[in-house]
Amino acid sequence: MAVDLEASLEEQCAAIWQATLEAERRDWEIRNDDPLVKLADGNQVIRHLLLDYHELSFKDIENDTGSCTILIDADHYVAEWVLDQEGRRKRGEGTNLHIEVEVAGVRWSGRAEPHDVEEGEDGRRYLRLTFLHEYENLKWIDCWSNPFLPAIFQFPRIFILAGPAIWTLKTALFLNLWRLFSGIWQIPDDPMDPSTWLDGLNMSTWDIVVNPTTFFEDMAAGTQWAVFASRWGTWHDIAAPILADAELTVVTRRWRTGDPDPWLGANIKDGALVVDIVDKSGAMTGTAHGGTMFDGLFRTIREFTADFLDTTESLLTDSPTSDLYVPGRGTKKAWPHVYFPNDSPAAVSKKFTQGPSKGVIINTGGHSFPGVNETMSAGIQAIGDIVGNALQTGSIGGSIDTLLRPFYEDTVAAWVSVKLPSRIASQGDSHYWEKHIESAGKAYTLSTLMVIRQAMYETRSFRSASMQIKSAEPYVAGWPGTGDFWVGDRLITDLEGISTELIVERVSQMEYTRKRGDRGNFGVTVGPKQDEDPAVAMAARLEKLNGIAKTLGVF
Repeated sequence: MAVDLEASLEEQCAAIWQATLEAERRDWEIRNDDPLVKLADGNQVIRHLLLDYHELSFKDIENDTGSCTILIDADHYVAEWVLDQEGRRKRGEGTNLHIEVEVAGVRWSGRAEPHDVEEGEDGRRYLRLTFLHEYENLKWIDCWSNPFLPAIFQFPRIFILAGPAIWTLKTALFLNLWRLFSGIWQIPDDPMDPSTWLDGLNMSTWDIVVNPTTFFEDMAAGTQWAVFASRWGTWHDIAAPILADAELTVVTRRWRTGDPDPWLGANIKDGALVVDIVDKSGAMTGTAHGGTMFDGLFRTIREFTADFLDTTESLLTDSPTSDLYVPGRGTKKAWPHVYFPNDSPAAVSKKFTQGPSKGVIINTGGHSFPGVNETMSAGIQAIGDIVGNALQTGSIGGSIDTLLRPFYEDTVAAWVSVKLPSRIASQGDSHYWEKHIESAGKAYTLSTLMVIRQAMYETRSFRSASMQIKSAEPYVAGWPGTGDFWVGDRLITDLEGISTELIVERVSQMEYTRKRGDRGNFGVTVGPKQDEDPAVAMAARLEKLNGIAKTLGVF
């Protein structure tokens, strides 16, 4: 806000007060604005604007599929259109149904699941529609071994790509979307660099597009590196551990005519789903992970150790411990400003959890490094043949190799043991020793490194505060430009009654609910989801990783 410095002090105070009231009025309007609900057909053509409904709720979950439910009268004209599935098919509208809900700058969209006609307690009939968030699309895209070749001939047998995580994930998704939506004749050097796209690459008809990030842009941003390896696995299954480890957030939005272009020179159709991956944590570039009520937030940076397997967090002593934040819209990942005290009346189901790392040695393996078994087999056969020929008994190397194979196979260079000095130094003299992780790949290969890295991530020390917040006030929930925070952004809470320590956690879920006659409200879930058991989650993630390692084989 500009203040006239030549005005009197009283006039300056009055202007500031007026600007404050105006800002509060805008915030109130955003919080209490009625959602704009639109229904689209199977071609993403908007057919109806739905203003009359009884209940509306939706969930936006970080890197997973949320849901939306809406309840309308069964005799409503929109309900009649929905139930006329055969008519929609004959008119060329498609049998699929889509919804868009716009509120507080957020555009939540998704595709319909089977719907129900039910009878309420008042004897009236209602249509309950359920939709799955657009993220569900990413669970229905397979990443082929070679997206440029037909299914009958897939060489090489594994798709593998290494690089900064955002570029790697986007490139893998883009190549498979390219496979689905158009023919592929030539591969650019950097598929995520729009300037290298060929005239034949026409995305104007694609239903799903990727917001491009070039390799050098992602390198300059300091994004953590990752390896994407797939043999016909779904993009979501392979991307999930990478997104969690690098603390990245997938953002999806249906683009409509009149919206700003998602990137310079974008040529996409009305209703195209734009997929982006953003870093809202800043863990590798410096961000606030905690602090105290007296000193403010401390800024730390996550760094890899010399073996590039473990990571440590270092305090940035040359950075200020607090930062003057000018209230606006959006959250600075390095210095979050949204603060919900532990005693906030909006906060419910509060929980603080912390624990040390477990184990100081990671063991894995079981299969020898590529070429070791083969070399030993060839040597035994050669010696056997030489001796057999010298004794004039014929070539007996194959027989000897068959007898000795059970004794020598997978005994040399078959196991990997990684000691973690940083954990030994921090845990004390008495600690758990070894953690064995099954690996389907061969030792001292890429698959082994992936298993070790994931095992270290799952057994790392942790500290988290989870909290259910029933109302976002006094802040405004919404996407950047309209709201102060959304899914993936960092919030601050404290441990009142336990210590003066501040906890900085990411928003894992946003939920919006509205009933007829009431104003809508945003509920916030901070930290890990309440129903997620850490042990069960770790076992599930390691099982997925073993599948990936098995896919990698010798790599």
